[in-house]
Amino acid sequence: MGFFDKIFKSVSTPVDPLHKVTEEDHRNAMIKERMDLCTSIYNTPKPETVQRDGGRDIALTGWQICNVEERDTRHDNRRIGYLKLFKTKNDKFVCQRMTLIDDEEKHYYASTVEDIVDIKNFFGNDGLGVAMILMLDRISKEW
Repeated sequence: MGFFDKIFKSVSTPVDPLHKVTEEDHRNAMIKERMDLCTSIYNTPKPETVQRDGGRDIALTGWQICNVEERDTRHDNRRIGYLKLFKTKNDKFVCQRMTLIDDEEKHYYASTVEDIVDIKNFFGNDGLGVAMILMLDRISKEW
């Protein structure tokens, strides 16, 4: 490495190829329901696999009844998070949260729960969690 290269390296800042998800990204994101990805509980239940980190994926037979997503509409419309709720044919629920840490790294959290209290506890009260509970409240009136 030459003298000029050493000087250039010491004063230049490395470019991070990944766009980190910030709190501002979450504040400026658009949250929307994805009914097009959901299935009515009046349809025949089907096998589903719910991905999660740190444990075995959850296999179930049932319906995806709710799906909400958060998109970064200010930059590149990338999805920075989503929540899914499944109802099993045995009347339990499977909750899933996907979070994007940067442009390439995703984390999946999932759990089987019994009732609405457990669903609310899993999804929390951030903007995405509130949107999920509102969607669930609306569609559950159809049952």
